[in-house]
Amino acid sequence: MENMNNMNNYENDNMQNWQQQEELPSYQRELSRGQYNVLIGVHLLYGLALTAFICMKLPYIMPQIYSVHPVAFTVGFFAICLFGGVIGKRENYILSFISYTIIVLAFGASLSLTLLFYPVYLIFIAAILTFVVVLTMTVAAVFMPNAFLSLGKVLFISLIGLVIAELTCVALGLFIPNFLLLIGIFIFSLYVGYDWARGQQYPSTPSYACYTALQLYMDIFNLFIRILRLMGRRR
Repeated sequence: MENMNNMNNYENDNMQNWQQQEELPSYQRELSRGQYNVLIGVHLLYGLALTAFICMKLPYIMPQIYSVHPVAFTVGFFAICLFGGVIGKRENYILSFISYTIIVLAFGASLSLTLLFYPVYLIFIAAILTFVVVLTMTVAAVFMPNAFLSLGKVLFISLIGLVIAELTCVALGLFIPNFLLLIGIFIFSLYVGYDWARGQQYPSTPSYACYTALQLYMDIFNLFIRILRLMGRRR
């Protein structure tokens, strides 16, 4: 009798959850884990494709803007990123997607300036190396998610230290030394695995897929920039 009651309660709970999901807009309903992961990949490819488009279409416009008002350009970059971060809400897909697009546009504009200083072949090699690292870390996170999740605090503290060290070099007018670039590559490589594993802990909704893609996009961006800079110094 008790087992029958438990089964009835289970069925009632499932029915209630199904009804709640049906009442939500389609972009807020939970997906299967496979659909969720595919959506992460689609959003990530969207961000990378948009970045590539900006770098190809605006390679000479952005330097002209930067040369006229470098301070305004820098302040504008951080203001746009801050605005995108503020309006983004993990529970709302539309705002998450708008936030993601705004941040990608800002990062793409910044990257278009950086790429002007490197030959095409070096950019291509850095992109391939970045892809290999990202693929390796993602596969590792699939099979060892707990190992990456346990690194959260260590990675955050390490990232704060890296940012402080790099900003100090910039403030003093110094080149960022190679060992800091290597540390950055190591940190953001681990962050790829960490953010993928953490993304699997979220509810499998489109808004969280978009949020996870944004985290991975920023990891890949920072990883690619540091690989490119390190290779550029070894030419």
